[in-house]
Amino acid sequence: MIHKAIIIIIFCRILHWPLSKIRQPRVIAEVIGGIILGPSVLMRIDGFEEAIFPTAAMPNLSLVANVGLILFLFLVGLEVNMSLFMSNWRVALSVGLAGMMLPFGLGCAMAWGLYHEFRNDPGTQPISFGLYMLFIGTALSVCSYIHLLISYH
Repeated sequence: MIHKAIIIIIFCRILHWPLSKIRQPRVIAEVIGGIILGPSVLMRIDGFEEAIFPTAAMPNLSLVANVGLILFLFLVGLEVNMSLFMSNWRVALSVGLAGMMLPFGLGCAMAWGLYHEFRNDPGTQPISFGLYMLFIGTALSVCSYIHLLISYH
């Protein structure tokens, strides 16, 4: 388990070096590192998953990741200055609402095309368009909110 964490940390630190030159936060390197080390890129190579991230190790890795996420969000909450928020509540509210409504609307618009393209694929469960649209819109909205928290931090 320890060597898997070391691989992840070193890989993300190496990715952060060029990204820091264009003023990107370390968390962006961590997200890109997860995409590269995950099933989208390197896990497509035969034997990579079993050699580096075997199935038996994934529950422990997931547990550590969840604890890390909880601690990170706790630290973000500790650094929120409510007096600064209260003195600028109109700006904060308008930015917050726009930051949630715009991605939600885009997600709802994207859901139409995605739903009609993939709803008849084998192995998919039937679902109403309204529920699907709500899920996609909410997913994009929440992701943008998390990105806003990360950018603020």
